[in-house]
Amino acid sequence: MQTADRNDAFSALYRQHVNTVYNIALSYLKNPAEAEDVTSDVFVQVLESGMTFPDETQARAWLITVTRNRCKNHLKHWLRRRRAAEETMEQIPVENMEPELRQVMEAIYRLPERYRLPLLLFAVEGYSIRETGEILHLNESTVRTRIARAREMIRKETGVDEA
Repeated sequence: MQTADRNDAFSALYRQHVNTVYNIALSYLKNPAEAEDVTSDVFVQVLESGMTFPDETQARAWLITVTRNRCKNHLKHWLRRRRAAEETMEQIPVENMEPELRQVMEAIYRLPERYRLPLLLFAVEGYSIRETGEILHLNESTVRTRIARAREMIRKETGVDEA
């Protein structure tokens, strides 16, 4: 593949998936600056390796898996553990959000990972149940159950019915 074609393919991949990668990183790290760093790292890896994907499904699955792994490694890093606790939700850019939506988003970010990630992929990113299951390597019934449980946890916490 020629350089111009490779750059065009990377640009399209970046535009299509940058928000998904960032949202997943933010859901793990709960810090916008660190989520941006991980997002950059993931796309730099794609760019430097010259990686190409045969189809959209494989690209999305690879990006999500790499993002999750980088976030988990980042959370284990000793420097991060030594930092003082931060009020991270105040760092999340929510200035244009309605108070009710902000309350729901805060509740989503407090969910355990097993419930948070399926809900984010399905409700926020717009992936189908089947696609969410493929990305997370879960059965469709498991995805449905986790989304239902996540919504119920949010309803109990916020009193809002729209998760």
